[in-house]
Amino acid sequence: MERISYSPETLFHVLTHFETADEALRDSLRRAGFTDEAIDGQLRMPGSKFLRTFALSPQEAVARLQRDFPESFTALHPGTDGRVRLSFRYDAPVGTSGLAADAELTPAERAAVRNILRNGCPVRTVRTSRTISTGACQLILERTGEAGYALRTLFPGELAPPLPLPGQVPDPFWATHLLIEFN
Repeated sequence: MERISYSPETLFHVLTHFETADEALRDSLRRAGFTDEAIDGQLRMPGSKFLRTFALSPQEAVARLQRDFPESFTALHPGTDGRVRLSFRYDAPVGTSGLAADAELTPAERAAVRNILRNGCPVRTVRTSRTISTGACQLILERTGEAGYALRTLFPGELAPPLPLPGQVPDPFWATHLLIEFN
């Protein structure tokens, strides 16, 4: 099984997909210069979230995936961009999906859609009390030469195009889908 590394910046990014952060992760992020306020802000970001019962950190989630699906990690095949995209499916929920298609929204939810800034880009969101559980999980790794792979992202739910970064044109997918903020 290949070695997987975790940069502080990637851990901070992936934190948006967790309900909480264990103390070891918080300490690691603090040592890298992230404040508790910034860490808590990432945890509050709308979107898909891993259940606490599944994992409390990205490292714990990857270790669990490696344990539960060892065959997926024995022969990794990067795409032309050097990345490996792995999809996993559990029979039980591992998290909540943070995505909804416009067509899935109730009239009240449609009226409550708003734009927020996420990483400097406007993203459509809706606040709702209903949760959408998912047993799906996505893991994206990037080849780092002979040393193994680096975590790029990890989240519960189905694979969707990445959210745009400042100056990028959003994928057309985001014109008909939005992030869910749970009450």
